[in-house]
Amino acid sequence: MRGFRYSATLFAGAAVLALTFTSCAGTAGSAPPAGAPAGELMRVATGAIAKSVDPAAELSASYLRAHGAAEALMRITPEGKVVPELAEKMEATAPAEWTVQLRKGATFSSGAPVDAAAVVASLTRSRKLNSLAQGQLKNVTIEASGTDKVTFKTPSPQPELPFALAHYQTVIYNASLLAPDAVGGVDPAASDLSGPYRIKDFTTDRTMVLEANGSWWGGRPKLKTVEVRQVTDHQARAQLALSAQADIVQDIPSDRAKELQQSQAVQLVDVPAANTVAAYLNPSSAIAPALADVRVRQALGWGVDRKELVELATNSLTTPSPSWLASNPGYPDAAATGFTSYDPVRAAELLDDAGWTMEDGKRQKDGKPFVLRLLTFGAEAATGEVLQAQWGKLGIDVQVQNVESTLITQAIKNGNWDAATQAWTTVGSASTLIAGQAAPDGAGNHSKLAIPGIEELLKTAAAAGNAQERSDALLEVNRLMTEYVPSVPLHPRVVATAVSSKVSGFTAHPLQYGQLITGDVGISK
Repeated sequence: MRGFRYSATLFAGAAVLALTFTSCAGTAGSAPPAGAPAGELMRVATGAIAKSVDPAAELSASYLRAHGAAEALMRITPEGKVVPELAEKMEATAPAEWTVQLRKGATFSSGAPVDAAAVVASLTRSRKLNSLAQGQLKNVTIEASGTDKVTFKTPSPQPELPFALAHYQTVIYNASLLAPDAVGGVDPAASDLSGPYRIKDFTTDRTMVLEANGSWWGGRPKLKTVEVRQVTDHQARAQLALSAQADIVQDIPSDRAKELQQSQAVQLVDVPAANTVAAYLNPSSAIAPALADVRVRQALGWGVDRKELVELATNSLTTPSPSWLASNPGYPDAAATGFTSYDPVRAAELLDDAGWTMEDGKRQKDGKPFVLRLLTFGAEAATGEVLQAQWGKLGIDVQVQNVESTLITQAIKNGNWDAATQAWTTVGSASTLIAGQAAPDGAGNHSKLAIPGIEELLKTAAAAGNAQERSDALLEVNRLMTEYVPSVPLHPRVVATAVSSKVSGFTAHPLQYGQLITGDVGISK
């Protein structure tokens, strides 16, 4: 069964936010009534689990939220709207001020209240220790107003702040149980979150077991236990789904899609992911010094046949992305910007102009060959193989290695890399998210490439009072990214999930780290 598709108008309201967000009954779907009987064990297989029980640690908060342990003040629905979660409501109380009224009765799993002081402590610690949280809350003053209100003040109007407070890296946790100046840890006793499930057992890179959180504000969750297992081999994950050894299987490989679609016991749900897989480039690479030349980076962009890439690497389960913002349906003009066609002639001319001449089918300059090491992760191995062939036609010796995401992160940190595929979310606070890619200090701008005029455009995109002016600035930042090419946009990541016919209440989410396990997800015996 094919998943649902969203129209381009669905997210259009993201640019013009209402000034008040008020909670409805429940957040994770509709919350089950208090006292609803707990279900049995839910078995989840996924390509990766949280690296730590500490939400401020790298590669942790997103998984903690997806698997039902963590919540934020706000959340983004599967329809792309931003609504309250731990907030009762969020409203603009001044041109550069937002006030959050906290949900009555919300507590952490320990029973400690989710009050204003706890929210301030959580967000302050995350911003201090996590680069993504820093980007979401940059220049935001966070203050407690009594016990049940939190005020957010910004130097200028920030109309997209509700989306920032829905980001997975701004989930709320009991910071008093964690070290104030260091991140990490695997002891479930130190993980005091507010979601429908609490962490009972945790083993890094292996398994996370969660149990129903009896103090969850939304009532009693429908499941008793959730067991999340990390299965890095994508073919093994597909087999777990087909053999009914797992009830929900994430990151289904595209080459097994037809097989799963024909199964009577499993529903294959795929949605267009709200992210862009891109090949990030390192202009400072000692192995591939050619990347320092913008003409070379542009050549790599024009040298990708995205239609063929999507067909061969994903079985056409996703769509081409000519620019980074193209995967955000709220900005349809972005799909007509950037590398909108496959132009190997232009790519070859750019390489020639940069001095990388073709000899015997290989590019070289000053007697040295053009070698490019490309790191990929998970299912993006297939994307890397297609890029290897396509860029190989330009005479570039592309050496692909599929590794764990942590090794990519470490290679980037150490500066020992040429190119690496990653997928970053595009839906949410669009100005903040694109700043992460284009600002010199952006968490996703791994090369720290300085693009002329970008900082002023980002200020306009974040704070202009006119929605059209903000949109125009965002689109110009997006265009400049395809001109200076800190990364080569490719396609949204395939988000295909196999769901057992026994599972109820499951709703697919376009955000890769959207809520997978909610209080409303159950399973029949």
